[in-house]
Amino acid sequence: MKAIDPTLRRRIYALLSLFVLAIAVLMTGLYRHQVTRRDHHIAWADRQQLQPIRLIPLRGKILDRRGAPLAVSLEAGSLFSHPASVKDPARAADLLAPHLGMDERSLREKLSQPLSFVWLARQLPMNKAEAIRKLELRGIGVEKEGKRYYPNRDLAANVIGFVGVDSQGLEGLELYYEQRMRGGQASLLLQRDARGRLLWQEMAGATDPSRGSQIVLTLDLRIQFAAERALRQALDESKATSGSAIVLDPRSGEVLAMACVPTFNPNRFRAYGPGWWRNRPITDTFEPGSTVKPFLLAATIEEDLVSEEMTFDCEKGEYRFGGHRIHDMKPHEELTALEVITHSSNIGATKMAELLGPQSWWEYLSGFGFGRRTGIDLPGEVGGTLRSWKDWAKVALGTHSFGHGFSVTTLQMATAFSSLANGGFLLEPYVVQEILDETGRSLEARQPRVARRVISKGTARRVLDVLEEVVESGTGKKAQIPGFRVAGKTGTAQRYDPELGRYTDERPVVSFVGIVPAGDPQMVIAVVLNGPEGQASGGGTAAPVFREIARSALHYRQVQSDGPLLAERGGEVRRGTVEPLEEEQASHGTDAPRVTERGDWMMPDVRSLPLRAALRALEGLPVKIQVEGSGRILGQDPLPGSIVQTGQAIRLAGLPRGRVVSDNMEARKK
Repeated sequence: MKAIDPTLRRRIYALLSLFVLAIAVLMTGLYRHQVTRRDHHIAWADRQQLQPIRLIPLRGKILDRRGAPLAVSLEAGSLFSHPASVKDPARAADLLAPHLGMDERSLREKLSQPLSFVWLARQLPMNKAEAIRKLELRGIGVEKEGKRYYPNRDLAANVIGFVGVDSQGLEGLELYYEQRMRGGQASLLLQRDARGRLLWQEMAGATDPSRGSQIVLTLDLRIQFAAERALRQALDESKATSGSAIVLDPRSGEVLAMACVPTFNPNRFRAYGPGWWRNRPITDTFEPGSTVKPFLLAATIEEDLVSEEMTFDCEKGEYRFGGHRIHDMKPHEELTALEVITHSSNIGATKMAELLGPQSWWEYLSGFGFGRRTGIDLPGEVGGTLRSWKDWAKVALGTHSFGHGFSVTTLQMATAFSSLANGGFLLEPYVVQEILDETGRSLEARQPRVARRVISKGTARRVLDVLEEVVESGTGKKAQIPGFRVAGKTGTAQRYDPELGRYTDERPVVSFVGIVPAGDPQMVIAVVLNGPEGQASGGGTAAPVFREIARSALHYRQVQSDGPLLAERGGEVRRGTVEPLEEEQASHGTDAPRVTERGDWMMPDVRSLPLRAALRALEGLPVKIQVEGSGRILGQDPLPGSIVQTGQAIRLAGLPRGRVVSDNMEARKK
């Protein structure tokens, strides 16, 4: 046998090696593409072959501190079509139009379009969607989407906010906690052919979305309701342009209520302008007026410059300081430091500030939180204005002592007063207590946070005692609540008119901030009314609003009293809640709240009120109201302070023609 030529042999081996190498490279490539990069290529193929149609996700609920729903996501049905598959557009339009409330002609035009996919209606009530599904129309489909619903209409609307058409948070908590509440994005997957056309028969179905996290608030819906009701009544009576109120727990920084009027219905937010959406307690600033004087007293006591008995010459109501004249509402000669606060003397406050000096007074104002944001977990908060003491004119020391020349928010005032109530600590306020997953498991719980200590416990207690005198015998008498010790301070601030270039006495900003019970502070309530008409003042206009809010809040929180304020039965104070509509009612678009009762309610005093105001005062009680006569309410049954039950008949007597109605309807019945 002839031997193979060595050159040929080398060529054969070389070709064989190249072949083996090619096989190895090919196998390596196949392994890399089919195993290592498998997911990448599947995703690439899906992008070529599938087109996602985004569906509105199911957001997590927003609940009050007792679990009452403030915002929920209902299941809604969205109707779509593949026009090419609709054999008879005229017949389909004729059948669908009554269910959709749409014009038959425009619906027929939609069903005749040369498109692969078209939405016919979004977020229909599920009963309508199911009725359409039962028609079994070829080329017509229904998919479930989420629809945001606010069962209590305008209650706490400025805190909660609202969502847009694609369920994205636009205002309030809906915006601030968007990433936590939004939930997984659901998609309707449609297959495409080689030319990119959608294939109706090859629809892959909807992806399974996850519901977003639930948000549990510190708000108490009952206290929120009481605050908004009291503010509305105050605006009706005083003709103020707007009002805000905050209820804080000074021991933790929890916001129990944050109210403002006017407000809006988030179910129909487009019907209102952005001015209605604003959360005024944290976005609107005002000059605080005399409500800042307790902090001046605290600063001078802390620095051991002033005692409560120290006297100041109040110059008979007029004092020249820094090239300007400072006036008191009423002329005084000598007042003690305690009386400077109780009678709200601007001249006395100026002289106290002179002892402290501009730098020290500015440092204390800053320490109490003025001029900076509180850090609350809500969007849009502003920090007010507080210029450095280095930029103050000489008169600014005086004006800052009685609350002019700088601006604050309602929340800042409530937070600062909380430091007087809790022994000198400035706490960070918050509205979200806990975040839960969709099964109710806790993901995150908020704990109280101390920003800093501002004053000593002893100083805080001494100032609190002085503020009790303000309510007991000073300008805050209308804040008194039978059976409870109340501490507080009134404020009436002139409004700066940019057109006039000066301050004006017309339509001032009036306020009252109170602490209750003063012996064991559990709530701080700040009330601000902007621009009331007439001779308005903090003591005469804002203090009564505080009283109404405080009475309800004390009752709901079961705060012990020395007097018979709270009604007890079997040793337990019974309470009521505001609850949403049933889902079926909600899905039909009815958004009026239904108030149900789980206990006792206290009958308010509506005598002497106009009929409309009386009905507003009773708004929220689960009772039947019978009105006799017209005009102002002359009598009511049951009487004020009585306990009313669910479904009980409440009778209001106006002025009948030719008859006098007694306050005691039982006597009139006999």
